[in-house]
Amino acid sequence: MRKARYVRVDVFSKQPFCGNPLAVFPEADGLTKREMQLLAKEMNLSETTFVVRPSRGSGADFRVRIFVPDNEIPYAGHPTIGTFYVLAKEGRVKLKGPVTRVMMEAIAGVMPVDIHASKGKVTKVVTHQNRPEFGPVVKDVRRIADALSLDVGDLDPERMPVQLVSTGLPWLIVPVRTRKAVEKAAGNASVFAEAISRMPKGVVDMYVTCLDPLAKGSTTHSRGFSLVAKNIVEDPATGSASGCLGAYLVEHGLVPRKRSARIVNEQGYEIGRPSRIDIEVVSEDGRIEQVMVGGSVVHMMDGHAYL
Repeated sequence: MRKARYVRVDVFSKQPFCGNPLAVFPEADGLTKREMQLLAKEMNLSETTFVVRPSRGSGADFRVRIFVPDNEIPYAGHPTIGTFYVLAKEGRVKLKGPVTRVMMEAIAGVMPVDIHASKGKVTKVVTHQNRPEFGPVVKDVRRIADALSLDVGDLDPERMPVQLVSTGLPWLIVPVRTRKAVEKAAGNASVFAEAISRMPKGVVDMYVTCLDPLAKGSTTHSRGFSLVAKNIVEDPATGSASGCLGAYLVEHGLVPRKRSARIVNEQGYEIGRPSRIDIEVVSEDGRIEQVMVGGSVVHMMDGHAYL
């Protein structure tokens, strides 16, 4: 019988039992893709990661394979942040001063990850996402409202259009007028499935957000909904969606466009896992050049899976 070691962490929080839980298998070279998928399903978390040797010539330090319970995905924010927290904590990334840069290979490409540390301890991990790609604006907002059990009047498509955005993983950004509308959102699985069937292949996620946060210092209050195995699943804290959100807010002038726009996105309050997600959007000559998402991580537990 073989065994595979894993580490459980909570991402985008400084407190245990908050943020988004993640399972990391830091030594996964001996696992097959099928075994990785089965382990991700067994963990039953939004994502599980497997660290393997990088592809030859990639220029990466590590290759990270990211699985949801029913398939492998090209990129996700909180798994990247949690994985590199674990690698740094275990000494597989040598910390060099206040910020150490490491290169991660994922299906979406090779991306930098910055590990912030103080006195030898990791304080924050920041993932650099791809330059944003903005899809078409969705005109049929009634269908989107129905998919989220909202009223059409909760949306404000003239000022804040519903739009598909990707910085590595595509999310449909659905801005609403008030926090109350965010709080009452609830996925309607059949309408949700119909709505995303009209989107490009691979789109299964909607991100509901508003500029009416709960916490002092936050910019936005958000919730992430995904269609997984014909059911609607809510994510406690979503790094990939937060990068898309930050780019969207800057592109549409909902936050001031400047060389470095800093945004704090709060998520997870409605499901008892409050999270804080730091976003930085860097622009040059009126164009977004970089999107970065970061946050704190809490080490929760360790274990072994037996195969």
